[in-house]
Amino acid sequence: MNSYRKAGWLLPVVAIILPLFIGGLPSALNLAILVGIYFTVCIGLTLIFGIGGQLSLAPAAFYGLGAYTSALLSTRLGVPVLLGFVAAGVLCGVIGWLLARPLLRLRAVYLAIATLAFGDILNTLIRANSEITGGSSGIVNLPSPALGSFEFNTPLRYYFLVWAIALFALWIGNNIVKSRIGIGLRGLAESEIGAASCGIDVARYKAWMFTIGAILPGVAGGLLVHYLGFISPDSFTTQFSILIVMILAVGGRDSLLGALTGAILVTVLPIMLASYEKYSPVIFAVLFLGSVMFMPKGLAGAAMAAMSKWRRSRND
Repeated sequence: MNSYRKAGWLLPVVAIILPLFIGGLPSALNLAILVGIYFTVCIGLTLIFGIGGQLSLAPAAFYGLGAYTSALLSTRLGVPVLLGFVAAGVLCGVIGWLLARPLLRLRAVYLAIATLAFGDILNTLIRANSEITGGSSGIVNLPSPALGSFEFNTPLRYYFLVWAIALFALWIGNNIVKSRIGIGLRGLAESEIGAASCGIDVARYKAWMFTIGAILPGVAGGLLVHYLGFISPDSFTTQFSILIVMILAVGGRDSLLGALTGAILVTVLPIMLASYEKYSPVIFAVLFLGSVMFMPKGLAGAAMAAMSKWRRSRND
């Protein structure tokens, strides 16, 4: 636990000083921005799936809904992009709350299928309403976020915006995990009947986590499309939800440090495998299966266990 706490203090410091080393490398800054966006999404799913034990495949849907909300508000209505991010989070949170009660009555694979269907329905609606959303062609020339006259229109500036939001999301997630709510979520992940018998309001806890797990992908989706400058429904498919689950499985689904580890790995690994592109799906599959079979707590959990073992051996 102390190691996780130290990592929590270290991450903001690393996020602040990292541009001093990679500021002159646009490709490295691009990777760091994508890691921050994926990390923000994964924090939400860590609370739902990793801590609460509810397998939701809805992140892609809320990612896309937040992205289109921000994009349409900024291009159609001239709303400032930063306000668009807030609106995206609020809308996704409201829809997440409304969906939580009926969806979270389902269990295991049934919940996964239902949330996957929600994403497919949303993707179909986006493609069908081309006069509003641009259909399969999407929307281009999205404006950059701005704070007064200061625009986040360079990779370095955007990096700080993304990581300010990611660290704020981490602070929220960390406080929830350490709170009474986090303990309750772990309890209902083990046994909902047992948690309810201990006085935990299972439905309310699950609904709140589903809501937070909708807000964070919504904001992250807005961050992504305004960084890229365009939006398309192809970016928010079922494959994205599966990718996020893979990130948690490989990094460690029951810790926020695991979410960060997985986000870094899944962002950097495709670059490393660029010369072996046709083999990369096989490599990802092997990595995923290996993590599930031999490292149930992911790379972060395995690293922490190895560190604890090393410390015990030193003390002996």
